[in-house]
Amino acid sequence: MRRREFLQEYLGALGASEVRWQEEATDKISGTVIYEVDDPEETQDFVWHKSEKDVPGLDVLNLVKLIRKHNLLSIDRLTVTTPELGRKYNSEYGLQLTEQEFLGVLESLKGVEVPMVDEGRETDAYFIHE
Repeated sequence: MRRREFLQEYLGALGASEVRWQEEATDKISGTVIYEVDDPEETQDFVWHKSEKDVPGLDVLNLVKLIRKHNLLSIDRLTVTTPELGRKYNSEYGLQLTEQEFLGVLESLKGVEVPMVDEGRETDAYFIHE
């Protein structure tokens, strides 16, 4: 269940209007990203090779929620500086993370890659970067 919640937010931040789930196994979850609900051509299949226990923690989920809520990406690149994002994060969640603590959360988010699947093969990946 944590995988679905995380991917819903993560892929949503990257432009997904909807996620249609296909397969859920112990070690992976797959589905289709829908970009334009009215355009069946605007889709992308994906598979994420993670178990429930390997899903990033609540701090990373909250960061991706913040990014999505405030539309802080241009395609897959952050549109704010790291210090600005850290201030927004602390303000949004009533925290006082140090710069180093926030960098750990951000690095965890930047380490997430969700492979795209085309014609049954993993070809590219969704990711967020600075």
